[in-house]
Amino acid sequence: MVRQTDHAMLGPLVTGDSEMDDSEADRASIMAVIRAETEAWLQRDFEALASHWVQSPQTRRMEAFASLGVRVDEGWDPIAARIKKIVERFPEKYAFDGRVRWEKVNIVVDGNMAWMTFDQIGSDTGEDRKRQLRILHRIDGAWKISCMVMLESSVEEASCPLIEVDADARILWTNRLARERMRGHPGLVAAAGRLRARRRDRDVALREAMRLAFHELQGQRPLNIAPKQAWSVTLGEDEAGIPLYCWVLPEDGKTLVSFDDAETVVRRIASAREIFSLSPAQTRLARLIVDGHDLAAASDQLGVSVNTLRTQLQRIFDKTGVRSQAALVRALLSAGAPNK
Repeated sequence: MVRQTDHAMLGPLVTGDSEMDDSEADRASIMAVIRAETEAWLQRDFEALASHWVQSPQTRRMEAFASLGVRVDEGWDPIAARIKKIVERFPEKYAFDGRVRWEKVNIVVDGNMAWMTFDQIGSDTGEDRKRQLRILHRIDGAWKISCMVMLESSVEEASCPLIEVDADARILWTNRLARERMRGHPGLVAAAGRLRARRRDRDVALREAMRLAFHELQGQRPLNIAPKQAWSVTLGEDEAGIPLYCWVLPEDGKTLVSFDDAETVVRRIASAREIFSLSPAQTRLARLIVDGHDLAAASDQLGVSVNTLRTQLQRIFDKTGVRSQAALVRALLSAGAPNK
């Protein structure tokens, strides 16, 4: 019989049922093993860490990192060799308390086998987030780790502000840049735990984009195969008259909002040039339009007559299938890299 517990059930359970008591004891033992193994890793204590593993050829350790790619170690000997090498190369020790916390903990026990899934926030590398799975076997009455899977989201490596939201615009997570730049941001605001456009007339478009992104996630299409979707939302202008934008996109199984990201503007204009076959002159004009310049201002910057730019703009409209500058901006900033 499979017995399951969840992080929401960490409080004491009603006693009197021996099966419930056993399940609670198993859960507590498994949590203690995983914590002890994690503490041993942070303290760079290889022997203590090894004592919590099944040391057999069937043991597995699998990792997927945004910066390092995927690695699979098969068998305890290669796992031990790699851990020893890391310990020697990075000997600095860290405490568990105050540095590491777990969220979304779920434990399933079935006889002498169990698995635990959880999100770990924080580690020896700082305030990162990793999705983790541990498969354990009970050997001579003690729970041992036989398989470890660790997934690092590429979102954690982002160099722009990112906010994770749900379908109702509730804020679930923000990275450091987002926390810093949301204070007094001219286009976005957090209100009652939800992400809103500061200007009410822009909020409907933002909420609709978040709804569409969430719907895309529920479609179960592999995002590395399907064309990457992104929805550009105009937020108005800042005090200097510079247009403000944000992007809503499904990434790493999340609905994310990015903003204040000049690199994204450059990348999407480059993608738009390829997708819509824009000429270099048309691309330069498109970028100026995205930056909020009208044709007169673009004429001054490019040294080209307004009539010439008007002709270029009409050709851009023809290529992109839009008929207004506002629609053009949305098309350009929503353009993702085409599928190869």
